[in-house]
Amino acid sequence: MRNIYALLFILMLPVCSCKNQSHKREYINTPKEFNRNILNSDLKSLAGTNGQLLYLPVYSNIPYQIDTGLFDMSAFVAIHNTDLNNSITLSQVMYFNQDGRLVDDFLKGSNVEISPLATKNFYIPYEDKSGTGANFLIEWVSDSIVNEPLIESVTLCLKPNNTLAISSKGKVIRQNK
Repeated sequence: MRNIYALLFILMLPVCSCKNQSHKREYINTPKEFNRNILNSDLKSLAGTNGQLLYLPVYSNIPYQIDTGLFDMSAFVAIHNTDLNNSITLSQVMYFNQDGRLVDDFLKGSNVEISPLATKNFYIPYEDKSGTGANFLIEWVSDSIVNEPLIESVTLCLKPNNTLAISSKGKVIRQNK
């Protein structure tokens, strides 16, 4: 049996050590110019808007046994500008606990611009204790009529034998007319 393993190893060594330069891969982090004209111009645009207020649930802690314990979780909020040509501006990103009390005002009175097809992320640390009803209020505006951004969260607990992940999408609660 030992001879079979040795023979397999010897036979596989040349295959594994071959370097094929013809399949050189460019890494995804290398930016390139994007030509919007390559997209199908016959497609009709969706009716857009120039601003919204969204509610986004996140789950800072999840009960795993009745009255005995909580999974502590971290959360990532991603605000994706889905418009190809126009920026959007975040005017409010506020985080509330399960009792509806403000925990953090991420923008602190300033605005943040998100370029076309770009994303802005916000993070809630694992140590946060805002509860199962924690949520964000996110307000964005634009000078132009734009496609609605995609606003979602991923809440995670990545511990051995206790892994849990929850994804949520924002719900529009007010919209500019």
